Amino acid sequence: MLSSETLRQLATLLEERRIGAGIALLENCRTEFADTQPDDRCAAEALGCLAQWVDVGFEGAELLAEMLERFPKAGRHAVPLKGYVHLRLAEALAAMRQENLPEALRHLEIALSICDEVPDPKVAAVANLWKARCLRKAGEYDHALAVTRRGIRVASEIGLAKMAAVMRTLESWLLFQKGQAKPALAMLQEAEAVLRKTDDLITLGNIQSAYGRIALREGRYDHATQYFDASIAIFNERAALEGYLARSLTNRAQAKRFAALQLRRSIDARRERARGQSKRPREDDSGQLERMHQLLHDAQADLARADAIYKRMGNHHGAGNADVNLASIYLDLGDLDKADERAQEAFHLGATKADYLLMCRARLAEAMIANARFEDQIGESGEVSRFAQLAHDCAKEAVDLSERTESRRLRAQAHVCHGLTLINGFFNNMEAARASCGRAEEYLDNDRHDALWQEVELLRAKILHGGVEDPNLRAWSQGEVGDRTLQEVVGDFEELVIRRVWEREDRKVLRVAQRLSVSPKKVRRVLRRLGVMEEERPIEDRPLS
Repeated sequence: MLSSETLRQLATLLEERRIGAGIALLENCRTEFADTQPDDRCAAEALGCLAQWVDVGFEGAELLAEMLERFPKAGRHAVPLKGYVHLRLAEALAAMRQENLPEALRHLEIALSICDEVPDPKVAAVANLWKARCLRKAGEYDHALAVTRRGIRVASEIGLAKMAAVMRTLESWLLFQKGQAKPALAMLQEAEAVLRKTDDLITLGNIQSAYGRIALREGRYDHATQYFDASIAIFNERAALEGYLARSLTNRAQAKRFAALQLRRSIDARRERARGQSKRPREDDSGQLERMHQLLHDAQADLARADAIYKRMGNHHGAGNADVNLASIYLDLGDLDKADERAQEAFHLGATKADYLLMCRARLAEAMIANARFEDQIGESGEVSRFAQLAHDCAKEAVDLSERTESRRLRAQAHVCHGLTLINGFFNNMEAARASCGRAEEYLDNDRHDALWQEVELLRAKILHGGVEDPNLRAWSQGEVGDRTLQEVVGDFEELVIRRVWEREDRKVLRVAQRLSVSPKKVRRVLRRLGVMEEERPIEDRPLS
């Protein structure tokens, strides 16, 4: 029979984050856990203990499932209240591993309510941590942050400093998602200092991954890749952590893709300048193009590996995120069929679990693919409008799905995508696109350094240039003035404005003068110079009506 002393030792090792020693002890006691029966003393507590160790890397998920089957609902009335809370904790962990977040939250709420009646702060700390993680995965960041801080307070009050540090890594991530990178970074560093001498590989790897995500958000793609490399090395130390390994592989692939896009923008800008100056492109473009394609192919390899891990684990959210990222890379490489296939698969995986974050990302990918098909005029002429409408429908659905989450970045990304769709050659709705761009900017606040902000700037530039028919205005907006002086440019602009306002004001000179606060004489002089208004004859020469 499993002894209470063994459970106490396992609890102590977990509190001290001595994970390797705890896993070794569990392996020695695996038979005792397997033989535990519901009527054994501490049987329910053993379930809760095992669940917590499965969560930190012990390969005992199947054992946990077998033990849970021995506690049928019909017989649970006989379980003591102190044990019942551990039973609920175990059921929550099982539901979390199956990505059944509503079910996991239901069990955790029950566990927390029991902890209020029968004070058990250690269980309450764990339940708050798991509840916050479920809420984070569901995109409910504000609620998750409040629950995380409650768990930190409980753990700190009972002296569980290392557990509180684990929770602070989650708090840091949630602050980062809300655009508070500086306090998030400081909190990560504090948590790392507390946990550095432990072998809590999950948390240590997550800290390196979080550093990478912060660098990614700041547009420091090489630094981000280095942090993700460090997290991958940590997760590779223990076979049971392959799910975390897959997540870091996905993150590293993102960093490589963004670095490739940065290279492509650099090449395009240099070629544009060369065209403007009638020069040949620089010879080193071929090397940069080769580097760009290598980064994209490396990213594909990372995602393929992550996808295989996620599918083997049955992790819908992870597999879907890998699919979304693969869809983006196939789009970058021009393989629209494979991009579309991956995006649709991602949406299906998200819909299976009502994962609005994943569903939104998948629809965004589908919208951009449809936009690419429209712009390339792929298919018969009758299909072109279908692609434009499909892009609009997917982008609009992405906006609606993003509103069901608390991710400000995802909302911004959805509005950017919608705006880009509204200004394509089919809709050409500059006003609506401008409104989408404005909403995207509001959601990003100070988060204005990475690839997403560059997408906002791209949308803004397209709106500016797309809404300007006059070639001079387009050139001036790019800083191209030729050999003209500022005074000459201002004179040309004055003529353009007076003419446009005159046309808008039903060709009434006095209205133009009032609208622009200039003299009617000046308006007439400009319009005559432009040849759009004839010289007025003296009154006596005019025919009688």
